[in-house]
Amino acid sequence: MSDSKVYKWSFIDRVMIAVLNFGGNIALARMLTDADFGLLAMIAIFVSIAYDLSSCGLSDGLIHKINPTADDYSTVFVANASMGLLFGSMFFFGAPLMAGFFGHQELVGIMRVLGVCFFFQCMSYVQETYMRKRLRMKEICFVRVGATASALALGITLAALGFGYWALVCTQILLSVFFFIYYVIASRWFPKIRFNTRSFKELFNYGVHLMLAYLGTIIGKNINTSVLGRAYSSAMSGIYYQGAKLANVPFGVSETSLNSPFFVVASNEPDPVRRQRLIIDMLPMIIGINGLLLSLMLVISAPSIELLYGQKWLAAIPVFRILALFEFMVCIKYFCQTICKVYGRTTVVRNLAVMEIAVQLGLLAIFFNRGILWIAWTQAAGAIVTVGLYLIVSARLTCMNAAMMARAFASALWLPALAGIMAAGVYAAALTQWPTMPPVAACSIVAGTYAAVMLGVGETARPRIYTAWRSRIIKK
Repeated sequence: MSDSKVYKWSFIDRVMIAVLNFGGNIALARMLTDADFGLLAMIAIFVSIAYDLSSCGLSDGLIHKINPTADDYSTVFVANASMGLLFGSMFFFGAPLMAGFFGHQELVGIMRVLGVCFFFQCMSYVQETYMRKRLRMKEICFVRVGATASALALGITLAALGFGYWALVCTQILLSVFFFIYYVIASRWFPKIRFNTRSFKELFNYGVHLMLAYLGTIIGKNINTSVLGRAYSSAMSGIYYQGAKLANVPFGVSETSLNSPFFVVASNEPDPVRRQRLIIDMLPMIIGINGLLLSLMLVISAPSIELLYGQKWLAAIPVFRILALFEFMVCIKYFCQTICKVYGRTTVVRNLAVMEIAVQLGLLAIFFNRGILWIAWTQAAGAIVTVGLYLIVSARLTCMNAAMMARAFASALWLPALAGIMAAGVYAAALTQWPTMPPVAACSIVAGTYAAVMLGVGETARPRIYTAWRSRIIKK
């Protein structure tokens, strides 16, 4: 598959998944309470940590290796399945302790049932990696969309039947099972059950630093919901969780449709000069697309959340705005991590991840009793500090100086920033004339103004990043 088709199908994949998850989340949010979401949010950190440790970073090792062997894939499969069984057992037997810690006995049943997820989810890792390494993005798209649609349909049905938070739990379980089944069918391949110690050491030595880095990211993204659930209430945890989930949707599209396939493309490029050129050309594209998402989300957040989720979720709006900035910084950070991974600097990724979580936890210890917005800012602050250091490292690896890096940001961000400011001004003026403006009208005004400024100024000034977007869209 050509590079253009890799990005095309990765983009289709992520957009379809985002639409399904977004629509499913709206349906579930209207049928369930913030406390229902809060129960899962409190233990999200433990679920995510278990997933990360189960992979052991071995999938990244397979992607980075030029020609992985059958023994490599079999070794990764056995290791992942074993870790999935281990963590599934830990969840089952440790559920009463966790329920007692948070003061919610409902967590006993939830954690024991979620333990089933680990085994199936971990067994599907190697099939997905096998297909990604061969750039079979079209088939991966069909698998992910099919599994997500199937799980959400059944989860929404359970919510409509009055199963409450069990609808959310079952959605996660069914998603893991469907992923495993569909990946086996699509790949038409199943690894042999054998373990090669030499292969494991090679892949683990590369991936362990990335695993630790991902672990830091997971803790940073999920620790706040656990703190809110323990120190405040499950409802407060649910509000934060919903704000974080909403903020992640558009940036998740960008991350998995651009950065994730770019790692495969750059790793498969043997020419170091061409690899460096690929990275330098991709940087302003990553900054620009995510800057566009950020500026639009900051302006349209209030009317869109009221329109889609109803007034009971209005408390999530300020949290959403802060975490949208966090997600923007995370996308820049992930691209810098990709640069480090391509150049084999995985220890840098590990060290900066440790530093980021240390900054966040330090700020959280100081400000956790100030309320939910201060807690959200601790998460954003850690990411901002880390991105600054990542940019310095990335500039050195790609031989970019400070002026080149500054131009990349300025050229990519000025147009989205202008569009966001103009849209906010028009929206504020409209509110003074129409204080009871319905959310649908507000969303139309903001989106229309934003699009008009982007297209009008873009077609007039023709900045380089805009013309690059325009040529890609017209070409497609």
